Amino acid sequence: MTALTDLPDLGRPLDVLPGAAFQARDRLGLGVVLPRALTLEPLPEGGVALLVTLLREGPAVGGRIEAGFAVEAPLTEAGEAAATSATPLLLSAAEPLRGVLEVTARFGSPGAALAPPVTLGPDSLTTTRVVAELPADSAVLAARLVRAGTVPVDAVLRLTFRAVAPTLPLRATVDPRALLATLARRFGPAAAVPFDALATALDEAAFGTPSQPDRATALALRLRPAVSRPEPVAAPLHRLLDQVPAATLTVDLAEPAAVDVDRVLALDLDAAARALAAGDAGRHVREVDAPPLPTGRTTVTLAANLPAPVAGLALLLADLRVPPTAARPQEVTASVPLTAPGGVASTRITLAPGERLRGEVRLRAVLDGTGELEGPWRPADTTLLTLTPDAFPVPLAVVRATRALTALAVAEVRTAAGVTLGRVDAATPALAVPVTEADPPATIAVRPLGPGLPVEVPVDRRRIELDPAALPGFGTHLARLRHAPVSGPLTVQWRPEGDEEAEPRTVRLDADRPQADIRWVATSPFQPGVVWRTGSGDWSAPVAPRDFLVIDVDPPVVVDGVELRPDPERPGSWTYVPPGPFLDSPDAVSLLDAGPVAFLQLTSRIDLPDGRRDAVRRGLGPGADIHPAQVRVTRVAVETKSPDGVWVAVAEGTSSGVPPWTTALSASLDGDRRDAARAALGGTAGWMALVAELTVAGRPVRRTRDIAELIDTPHS
Repeated sequence: MTALTDLPDLGRPLDVLPGAAFQARDRLGLGVVLPRALTLEPLPEGGVALLVTLLREGPAVGGRIEAGFAVEAPLTEAGEAAATSATPLLLSAAEPLRGVLEVTARFGSPGAALAPPVTLGPDSLTTTRVVAELPADSAVLAARLVRAGTVPVDAVLRLTFRAVAPTLPLRATVDPRALLATLARRFGPAAAVPFDALATALDEAAFGTPSQPDRATALALRLRPAVSRPEPVAAPLHRLLDQVPAATLTVDLAEPAAVDVDRVLALDLDAAARALAAGDAGRHVREVDAPPLPTGRTTVTLAANLPAPVAGLALLLADLRVPPTAARPQEVTASVPLTAPGGVASTRITLAPGERLRGEVRLRAVLDGTGELEGPWRPADTTLLTLTPDAFPVPLAVVRATRALTALAVAEVRTAAGVTLGRVDAATPALAVPVTEADPPATIAVRPLGPGLPVEVPVDRRRIELDPAALPGFGTHLARLRHAPVSGPLTVQWRPEGDEEAEPRTVRLDADRPQADIRWVATSPFQPGVVWRTGSGDWSAPVAPRDFLVIDVDPPVVVDGVELRPDPERPGSWTYVPPGPFLDSPDAVSLLDAGPVAFLQLTSRIDLPDGRRDAVRRGLGPGADIHPAQVRVTRVAVETKSPDGVWVAVAEGTSSGVPPWTTALSASLDGDRRDAARAALGGTAGWMALVAELTVAGRPVRRTRDIAELIDTPHS
């Protein structure tokens, strides 16, 4: 692993999406897809984020325009191309570092900027919104365009990515100060230079020959930080530095280097117009009448420009405060509930006649399980106040799923303690998850709607794009079949998991060939494994792929219902997969009644109890040793069934992390849940269950045991 690992390699483009997909550095079979277009932001309730407001104050007419923009990498399109290519690829979306958005009008004075360029940080790169004041004629023209199904704005977004520069067998030795002087003579001191022109000038100055496009690009990506800085505009312009120290700098183009590369996205006007025309024009134009008298009463509009619906958000408020002045001795305060992230709400405050707004604004959020949180105060000097993600009380991690994924699966975001924070599905394909210090989001469990097992994705960055082709398990896998020669020749059949129609392939293992490598392609991340059998016997359970998968095809030894296999690294030792969950002991579950509420306490374990493990060891013979295979317990829960047949978790947590993987659970039960627990502890099956979710050999496993049956035989 190096600092270049997983970055898109600009010198190795992929044909699955020309110009927008590259091989990931140091990752065979992994591709990185760059965004290709900018669109209007789709809203969860349908339509797109575009609103023109006509504001009448007596005879005067004005207005404003609000527009939201979204960027998505074309993972689905690239995944379809990759699936049909000769070499299957695992694809992921590139992570931009920063961006600059410019929005211009297509009405009034076409091409005029609606607002200054908006500089975007990592939290705002997926979606962002712009609000601008409009004079009367422009507001009316914009409303007419929207009612006619025409997009009234245009936009350009420059995204900056970290990538690996192309390599060439060349080397150049330069003096940055001399280079800067040459560039200043050519373009003017401190000039803003387009990247192509800067690359040509650097190439000619460094090599003293006419510029060559490939050489110029490879050199400029490495050298431009030494002589320029990027301009905060959407065009890829670079401002020459005022001065740099003299030095001798050797640039080896044959050595891979991490560089910043810009990608400019234009608004797809055709797609935006189709989305706008498909909705209700009345949702995108609003008319507001304000009183004409100069009473000092001022209407303030507040908007929370958050990247997606926020998980667990019970209430979102915007607080406004304006300090007292000589003409107004009282402080002015107001709190406005924002009905939805990205929604707009207005409030009316009373200032002194003719006074301009000079105050502060903040976001206040009430989160499930966390309580009320307060964001930082921000300056408020306009009647249109847009609060960006950095005003939210805690950082937000954005999880987005493509249509290809939501057609196959749903995703649940969980904390390190196993608490489910939110769900991403076809109805809600995007979710912003608060990152709290006490229990931050840790994993995303992607559950298939059809056959297969869940896939876990770590929450290790602030923006996560979910797509079937980007999930672990998709793509090409390798395994090694191994056989003990003393057992005689053996014929092994194998095929990919889930592909029952595929013709099984056959491998013969004997003394001359005790092992063989097999390779298969998993087209579903939820069924990535391989199944095998010896002769015409039963097919094995699916074996999940991992970095170095070895399958011992010799039949296991079964003792007391436990399958054991020899440990190849420890002679005389055997391994088994822990078969729990069990109750930790006969008295590991109790229910204490306290009027209408009952208190449940339960301790579970995943490994065999000591007595049964000793019995299995004795069954192998003198001197034998057994130990459990390493598993990871991701969730343990107690579930009760309601009278209408729905199972609901009443307590959940994780394990101790080491054998025997114990978990202590407790819950307060009332109503139907209390009755279900009483029935289960009274010996009636089908009302309360113990659920364990594990990762065994890299594959998720879910096991459910009825608690009534465990009480009768707690160690079985």
